[in-house]
Amino acid sequence: MVGKATPQAGVFTGLNPASFNSSDPIVLFIIQATIILIFCRLISIPLGYIRQPRVISEVIAGIILGPTVMGRIPHFQETVFPSASLPFLNLIATLGLVFFLFQVGLEVDLRVIKRDWHKSVSIAVVSMALPFGLGCAVSVGLYKLQNDPSIPFGSFLLFLGVALSITAFPVLARILAELKLLRTKVGAITMAAGLINDCTAWVLLALVVALLNSSGGLEALYIFLTAVGFSLFLIFLIGPLYRKLCVATHSFEQGPSPLLMTVTLLIVLVSAFVTDIIGIHPIFGGFLAGVIIPHEHDLPIKITEKIEDIVNIIFLPLYFTLSGLKTQIGLLNTGAVWGYVVLVIFLACFGKIVGCTLTAKICGMTHRESLTIGFLMNCKGLVELIVLNIGHDAGVLNDQVFVIMVVMALITTFMTTPVVIYLYPEWYQKQTSATIDGNEKVTPLDTMDDEKNSSYISTLTDRYCIVTMLNRIETVPSMMALMQLFNRDKAMSAVEIHTLRLLELTQRTSDVMKFKEIGETARQDPVLNVLKTFASLVGLRSLHTHLDFAQDYIKSIHAYAADVDADIVLLPWVQQRLSLHHEEYAAADLEFISQALNTISQQCTTGVFVDKGFGLIQEDGDGFMPQIIVVYEMNDEQENEDSNNCLKFALKIQSSHKANLTVIGTFMKDRMYATRESIKSYKGEIDRLFTSEIKSNIESKHVKELTANNILTAIDRPLSKHDLVLIARHSKQTPSSPLSSSSSQGHSLEVSTFGKLGADLLRQGSASLIITQARE
Repeated sequence: MVGKATPQAGVFTGLNPASFNSSDPIVLFIIQATIILIFCRLISIPLGYIRQPRVISEVIAGIILGPTVMGRIPHFQETVFPSASLPFLNLIATLGLVFFLFQVGLEVDLRVIKRDWHKSVSIAVVSMALPFGLGCAVSVGLYKLQNDPSIPFGSFLLFLGVALSITAFPVLARILAELKLLRTKVGAITMAAGLINDCTAWVLLALVVALLNSSGGLEALYIFLTAVGFSLFLIFLIGPLYRKLCVATHSFEQGPSPLLMTVTLLIVLVSAFVTDIIGIHPIFGGFLAGVIIPHEHDLPIKITEKIEDIVNIIFLPLYFTLSGLKTQIGLLNTGAVWGYVVLVIFLACFGKIVGCTLTAKICGMTHRESLTIGFLMNCKGLVELIVLNIGHDAGVLNDQVFVIMVVMALITTFMTTPVVIYLYPEWYQKQTSATIDGNEKVTPLDTMDDEKNSSYISTLTDRYCIVTMLNRIETVPSMMALMQLFNRDKAMSAVEIHTLRLLELTQRTSDVMKFKEIGETARQDPVLNVLKTFASLVGLRSLHTHLDFAQDYIKSIHAYAADVDADIVLLPWVQQRLSLHHEEYAAADLEFISQALNTISQQCTTGVFVDKGFGLIQEDGDGFMPQIIVVYEMNDEQENEDSNNCLKFALKIQSSHKANLTVIGTFMKDRMYATRESIKSYKGEIDRLFTSEIKSNIESKHVKELTANNILTAIDRPLSKHDLVLIARHSKQTPSSPLSSSSSQGHSLEVSTFGKLGADLLRQGSASLIITQARE
């Protein structure tokens, strides 16, 4: 007899995709996952503007999709989330939760506790003890409200104590990173205290789960001791063997190999299996697997990068949305129940905030710092929800008490960020915060006289501070070549060069870990390693690594320029990006440059370095001497500050590198004709700006009109990619320029960013450009 293949029904045979089929659950699962992810993302958009963690949007999405809102729509719950499909959804969500706890374990670095350990330990102990006691006290009333004698009161009491004493370490780390507090004294102490609190809470929770899963005290002791023995087995036997495998596979230096990742994932799964069969939740196995990973050469970060997206984007929202599905707000239907909601929230906040604040104050911290630590430690977040779900699934919490605790977790997490922003604003951080380790702030050597007279250009030995921004690897060669121009004769020019290496900070766990380990991140950064080698040759003043959100890059550059008292900030730009046909992409980059020019120029002169191959200067040998052209615009009424800054920058290069320097200006008083007085004024301005010694090394030319064609014509030889043109952003250009009437969208974007003359030179010439805007 010939066997038949299993029939695969489809929509063409009348299949309803939304109907649940236990033999083929993937169809309905995809529908459920898609709806959940869309809802989570939509809700996270408005919450993101007020800097709320994503876990809040995920739980709210579950509440909306659950019986509270969408469940009231007829047949919605039975169609989209039928009870028969929830075990499959829960299986995927629990698997994701195991790997998430593995990520949490990867974040555990006991070296953090060494920093101000006495303050951290004191705050952690009080932040656990006082809320634990208050949780035990309120458990008496909640136990009566639950009215379920089958649950031992001792287990219920311990569970409520643990639930109120928890601080969500992962959410806490993300809040500190987003508010840029990780590298402050408050951030370091809070992180260490949160880590101690988190680890202690997991141990207590393991004990509570062991009690719940046992039939007697002796059996619970066996479960707990077995869990302790397995933990020691992982730490002292598997851990060293794992480290040897890392060395053998060169995973420390080259990143985790496929073999190492296979072994790592197997350790996670086997650990979850063992902790589950001995009577503790499988998430403990995932957490222990993360703890044993060695913290060398950023290995935990590299492992996290390989698994975090699928865990955090797909699996974790499923779990917390399931929590929301279980949350029936309608059960808060009496005054007594709402009284318990208020009481639980009050006790949770009182225990954490008051306990941590008083302890921090006793340890010598200020009022603002102490209150900030108190509110940060009050963050419950996703760890609290995980604990509540464990209690709900184990039957310790009924639906009503579960809703009360979920509301408490959401409110305490929601209030953390806005209150901390109010209590610990940036202006206060600058006064009191201390950098813990890594890069220190660079203080300016001297202050510079800002008088607008001839001495500030002719005195080339004055301090001149340049800050460069490097956020893309393609800009490194050109910026290195530009900086090399200041290295030929150090005695002639006291130039300081500060390089600000910007790395984007996102919501990914790996980026938060990089922020916490900024020193190791800097050591592992290939671009920074190249710059370090180059710094020994050129004499860079400092190499500062900074992680920030992309939208805050300009703010970071502005702040750093103020710290070092910069004379000019150079923003790199690669010409190839302007030639792309993707107008929206180019427009976004041009908008960034325009905003940077307008913002940073409030602090100091700002320049945009438009590279057309200047970084390839060494291709023609060391003997090549580039030509530097300064477009100088005369102003009969007042000095042109933009042009003066261009000239000053060019003189610094010329004095160090002995490059050919040509100044091209206009002697026209107006656009119709020249007068003898205007020509005399132009020559007098040149004499006033330069000493006789400097003037002998400068070629001065003039044009009737400042247009791209006239400037290119005035230069004896064609400009090459090795040449450099410096112009002011606000240089005026007559309408007679061929390109000034261009109607193309791309050119109009360039005009609005670089000015008409800059945009025309950008398109017509082959030389690199520096376009400056003077300090406002």
